[in-house]
Amino acid sequence: MSDCFDKMKRSFYSKRSELVATSFFLCVLCAGAIFLLMPSVAADEQSSSPLVLELRLEGVVDPILATYIDEGLANAANRHAALVLISMDTPGGLSTSMQDMIQHILASPVPVAVYVSPTGGRGASAGFYILLSADIAAMAPGTHTGSATPVMAIGGFLPMQIDDAFRRRSITMPRRS
Repeated sequence: MSDCFDKMKRSFYSKRSELVATSFFLCVLCAGAIFLLMPSVAADEQSSSPLVLELRLEGVVDPILATYIDEGLANAANRHAALVLISMDTPGGLSTSMQDMIQHILASPVPVAVYVSPTGGRGASAGFYILLSADIAAMAPGTHTGSATPVMAIGGFLPMQIDDAFRRRSITMPRRS
């Protein structure tokens, strides 16, 4: 009986030592992985190349897009970016959202460049004023931008017709030959 008890005791201690060895190995493996990842995080924060943060302003200018741009500008300031590049293709949108974006662009400690792209893109209406508020305003070939004419919309109906002068009011970048 004592022999059986000794075998169980040895089996218990050998399994326990295997568990301790396995746990130790996993801890060493995790510590090594963390150690290997740390230099890449530090290198990202202290990189010698300047950080350019790109934001995309696509679609109608609305409060959600304004919040995205505002938070992107704040993130760029926190990360000490060298430049914020806003790629824009918009038909325009709400004046309140446009004003919010413009205020944050003007107050940004990081320089802001607004680039109307891709070819065929536009920076119309509210987008035109956002383009003007940037430190650098640029357009890809074949894009266009234009000023805004207030249009009164009540209940989804347009009480006034859009005239030819309104349709012609735009700036177009010629395509490269």
